[in-house]
Amino acid sequence: MSAQTTLLIPCYNAARFLPRLMANVAKMSVSFDEVLAYDDGSTDDTVAVARSLGLTILTPNANGGVSRARNRLVEAAQTEWIHFHDADDRISPDYLRKLGPLADDLTDVVSCDADWIGEEDEALHVAWRYDVDALARDPAEHLLAHPMGLNNSLVRRSAWLKIGGCDETLAMWEDADVHFRLALNGARWRHMPEVLTWSLRNAASFSHDYRRNWRCRLAALEKYSQQPAMRRVSATIASEAERAAEQLLALGEKAAAKSALALASSLGRTVPTTNNPLLRAVRAVLPPITTLAIQQRIRRR
Repeated sequence: MSAQTTLLIPCYNAARFLPRLMANVAKMSVSFDEVLAYDDGSTDDTVAVARSLGLTILTPNANGGVSRARNRLVEAAQTEWIHFHDADDRISPDYLRKLGPLADDLTDVVSCDADWIGEEDEALHVAWRYDVDALARDPAEHLLAHPMGLNNSLVRRSAWLKIGGCDETLAMWEDADVHFRLALNGARWRHMPEVLTWSLRNAASFSHDYRRNWRCRLAALEKYSQQPAMRRVSATIASEAERAAEQLLALGEKAAAKSALALASSLGRTVPTTNNPLLRAVRAVLPPITTLAIQQRIRRR
């Protein structure tokens, strides 16, 4: 790999995870040129553990959220290419050997597929797969409907800085959002359809706060809908808003689900989407949230 790359690790109470991640990193067939960590106001021994592992860790910092942590890490990085990895996840020993050669002068983002697996039993929770041709042709459209985490990618630092990095108002979905905005702003994409990173899911995972997760997703979609540049992807925004409504209602977030349905409707989508003749008739006279609730009850039977 010719392009120099920095590994960036945002940390919050990551003391028990860092040794495992760094053991993974030590086994890599091609090494990172620099490794930086950021302590986001941890209350455990994250800083001491990081230093014992020989890591450079940026501290002290008040807890400001992962988006701010990511932005501060990029500011401190010295290489043109960066890679984020969450402290509690796993990375393939061949990550850089396989993705690094794709990080050329004609590319801004290099990505791979990923699996989310159970930490204890390694059972597959979600298989994140992406279409190579779609990413080459129109990455913004594809990434809007197929969100991508930052564990999956190498990003050109100058491209990151050009869009202002992570949206610090987002506590979650910040990585999917930054990938989407990179694509929307012309980032040139290359993708390797191979799983080279694993997100280890456990009950204490930050992303297990599904209510907050989907509220953040809705907030991002609402921002997109207000920007003229998003008109070409408005149908996909509407589809994703309806998907958010389904998830939010299932989680008991009725008010947020209503907002998601209103967003989808404002973009020209008839909601909820259904091929059921009875639901189509009901949809004509009942509020969308009521019809969606009926639809979900039918699906549960």
